[in-house]
Amino acid sequence: MPLFKTSMSRMVAVAIFAAGTGLGAGMAVAGQPDMEGALHALESAQGHLSRVTQNKGGHAAAARQLVAQAISEVQAGIMFGHAQGE
Repeated sequence: MPLFKTSMSRMVAVAIFAAGTGLGAGMAVAGQPDMEGALHALESAQGHLSRVTQNKGGHAAAARQLVAQAISEVQAGIMFGHAQGE
């Protein structure tokens, strides 16, 4: 399976799990302050990028997609850490 499809499948699975368990932006646990900080920084970046009015040659749209992917990865890492007792 191509890397993009694998990443997309993982992101969809994480989103479904997070929605089904009620986990969201506040899903970080006390034992993961750096992951929580990264999640908040990415959410802030996402907010700034959502207000960009010009696409800057496609770079703004690409940045929005990458930040959304990064948020999903951080959330997946937090869930993994939580499952490991972190």
